[in-house]
Amino acid sequence: MQIEQKKDRPPHQTWKTIPTEPEGSDAVGFRLAQQAKFVSPDKEQGWWSAVIDLRNTSIAEFARRVEESSDAKTLPQLHIPNDYAKAEQGLVFEAKVVMIFARTELLQKVNENPDEFGVAWVRLGSIFDPDFIRIESEYQPSEHSEITVPNGSLITAVIDDGIAFGNDVFRDGLVSTRVEYATILPVPPNGPPSVGKELYKPQIDAFLAANTASMLLDENRFYQQVGLIDFYDGTFSPTSLRRSHGTHIMGLAAGYPMANAPDDRPIICAILPSRVTEDISGGSILPSLVLALERLTKQAERFRCEDGSTPSVVFNFSYGNFAGPHDGTGPVARVLEQYFGPPHDCPDSDQMRRMFLPAGNGNLSRTHAMLAFPETGNRPQKTLDFVLLPDDRTASEVQLWMPFSAANPLPNFVNVRVTTPDGSQSGPVGISAGSYQALLNENGDEVARLSYEFEPSPTERGVITLSLNPTASLVPAPLAPSGRWEIAVQPDQIAPDDAVQVWIERDDTLPGFKRGGRQPYFDNACYQRFGKYGAPLAIDPPGSDCPVRRAGTLSGFATGPSPLVIGAYVKSNGKMADYSAAGPTTPPRGEAMAYRDGPDASAPGDDSPVLLGVLSAGSSSGSMVRLNGTSVASPQAARFTVEGIAGGASGSRKWLWNQAETQDPNFPPPKPLETRSGGGRLKITVDEIQF
Repeated sequence: MQIEQKKDRPPHQTWKTIPTEPEGSDAVGFRLAQQAKFVSPDKEQGWWSAVIDLRNTSIAEFARRVEESSDAKTLPQLHIPNDYAKAEQGLVFEAKVVMIFARTELLQKVNENPDEFGVAWVRLGSIFDPDFIRIESEYQPSEHSEITVPNGSLITAVIDDGIAFGNDVFRDGLVSTRVEYATILPVPPNGPPSVGKELYKPQIDAFLAANTASMLLDENRFYQQVGLIDFYDGTFSPTSLRRSHGTHIMGLAAGYPMANAPDDRPIICAILPSRVTEDISGGSILPSLVLALERLTKQAERFRCEDGSTPSVVFNFSYGNFAGPHDGTGPVARVLEQYFGPPHDCPDSDQMRRMFLPAGNGNLSRTHAMLAFPETGNRPQKTLDFVLLPDDRTASEVQLWMPFSAANPLPNFVNVRVTTPDGSQSGPVGISAGSYQALLNENGDEVARLSYEFEPSPTERGVITLSLNPTASLVPAPLAPSGRWEIAVQPDQIAPDDAVQVWIERDDTLPGFKRGGRQPYFDNACYQRFGKYGAPLAIDPPGSDCPVRRAGTLSGFATGPSPLVIGAYVKSNGKMADYSAAGPTTPPRGEAMAYRDGPDASAPGDDSPVLLGVLSAGSSSGSMVRLNGTSVASPQAARFTVEGIAGGASGSRKWLWNQAETQDPNFPPPKPLETRSGGGRLKITVDEIQF
């Protein structure tokens, strides 16, 4: 007798049109509404880290408006980190991105009524436990004394996670560090700062001395005492691993053998919370990045050479993302311009700053598409096959960025519909605020959202966003259906020479972290993944009309005009690494030219096709480990530039481009495309970076 197999079917999903007010971000609203369903109850009263874009107002005025809007009986709703001095809080800014801590209730108000609070937008970070915020602190960072360094000194600043700064490659003696300042953000405050911990060279030296015996440093105890390792609180600490990203990066940027350490290469660093690093979408990192930049730039200003001059400072931030407008006006790109654009990029400024960023590793990720609609015939719709993987315990997001238009109202460029794996199709979402499509499960819970919003100045472009809940959860929660989704884009008033640029936000899991995210991707049949010999194709095939592209995958963080962006090549053969992301980028609102076509140069990312990565410092002194990617290429170029500035060079993008162009003939031809390698390949070998 044959027994019929009963197939498991997903719960019934239905799309519904939800009317809304045009103000605020639907993507932010979706995250605020859904976050509580995926966090434990003890975190519900925690603080969100967030950033606001102030417009023609001051931090103090924003705080006053918040106080007027709050119920006095409720818990405090807002905390401004005391890194913003009282005098600075009173300044009126035409436009400034500011980091805050706030509770869900306030963020919902600000998101829904931004004009009422004098802001253009709000962006969310991660949730902090209340014990990590010290509200009563009255710290004023500008009161610190000057740090005198030898003439010709250059400061290296690193922003990363898990930096084992007690490693001997960052010391110039057994109990003497080259790290003049370190801020550790993932720990409760240790005194004056209201967020995180700050350590200065005398304090670090004291910890080194207290944990050194028989000429050896007890590194585990050292990191426990400074707060980097805490096995009692159950949080993940990259520094406790054999290999930590931040240590590897800072080793490449500024590591020297302790016996030969220079006295004119001081280090300052910021250690980011693991929770924002774990969210590799980059969506949670912005508040911590702003706080790190506030602290490090103010600390860098304390340095003075013996002749009274101010040493330049070279930053490295080896992080990236996939999504965003990719025109240099996204939140992270704007923040970087705030700290590294004019006048800070000029040798005649009070202190010249340079920022190095990786190009990104998403070249083969199938997370970017470009949809163009030539004006021929009926202009049929184009579809993207979007694969949402099972067992994905993080939210996913697809962004469809519209072209810029000066028209008011905006033309209805396209209409977008989404079809779920079980065939349920949404209504159309076009270029008008006021409603969105919500995917509801059988219990009426929202599990996905398709919405439009207009990104204000300086972006001034519209974006249609598909936001999706996780497909798996360790606690009962409304889940999005995994499988093959279809995103259908029907042209309407879009011009033949314009295009819709589409990005899937990054959503995989970094090595060492608990498994959580799984990267969604586009799976259109027209995308040719491999060449005739079975090797991955790193460049789009000539003449291909497939909308899924490798071109245009440059990290969304790295699209502004001021940072120096670095791709990765393979040392043994000189070829660009397959994963190294490429331009071009999108011109900002109405401009004919983009800020950049791709990276400015490239540096080693791998020793060979089979010996991946490059060597640098492990978490423990004396250890060497491998990591690969454009993340390790960037600090090598930063170190190269430090030495160039020490020799009298400007260290500008143009200078670096020219250096790469001059050195590229030393490599096997052909020269890589400018969209992948900028001026060319820098002749840097890891052998020259001794530890």
